[in-house]
Amino acid sequence: MGAVFEYCDTIRYSRVDGELKLSIPALIDYFQDAAIEQSESLGVGTKVLKARSLAWFLISWDVRIRRLPELEERIIVGTYPYQFRGMLGNRAVYMKTPEGEVLAEADAKWALMDMANMRMTKIPEDILARYELGDGPLFEAKGRKIAVPEGGTAHDPVPVQEYMLDNNGHVNNGQFVHLAMSYAPRDAEITELRVEYKKQARPGDTITPQVCVDEARTVISLNTDEPACVVELS
Repeated sequence: MGAVFEYCDTIRYSRVDGELKLSIPALIDYFQDAAIEQSESLGVGTKVLKARSLAWFLISWDVRIRRLPELEERIIVGTYPYQFRGMLGNRAVYMKTPEGEVLAEADAKWALMDMANMRMTKIPEDILARYELGDGPLFEAKGRKIAVPEGGTAHDPVPVQEYMLDNNGHVNNGQFVHLAMSYAPRDAEITELRVEYKKQARPGDTITPQVCVDEARTVISLNTDEPACVVELS
């Protein structure tokens, strides 16, 4: 199999917002699924890694949105890794129409975790050998770190619920985005989404959203005892 992995789908009702367009959290879910599906297809998926006490943890997203597809629209989602270095991997992801119109593009940074010791670990050579590197990033991504403005508005704490968890027992990457989007300005036309994952959130934790809005961007910090995830919308 080559560097690029693609799959086709139709935008279903459960994935659209009130305007019958793909919701931004659903877009992130598509992108996350594409990365996982490629690893599964190469024989180094979630179960294989789990048997070796390994797991990929997402560090950040930088997503550029050109147009959100509508209900029943056909799409192609694609991805490829373009760099591995030590414990880290970089991946490009995109969504387009069958006719070739690019709808959204993303750059993602991942880290391989040793789950027994809960620390990042060097990617084993036999895992690296399963992947072919693609041409490079789709655009010049911004840095991983997101500056959080001082002040802002604190919202009611949200207890971590079981439905938010993934197979590693912490809040799923996409669930953080789902939560953050509920505090986004209404009717905002979002063309860029950045996400920085800083800390795991687990059952028993409470997430307190802190929302800062200025003319250029909205920053939503989802905090436990310290920021767990920061989302920037612009």
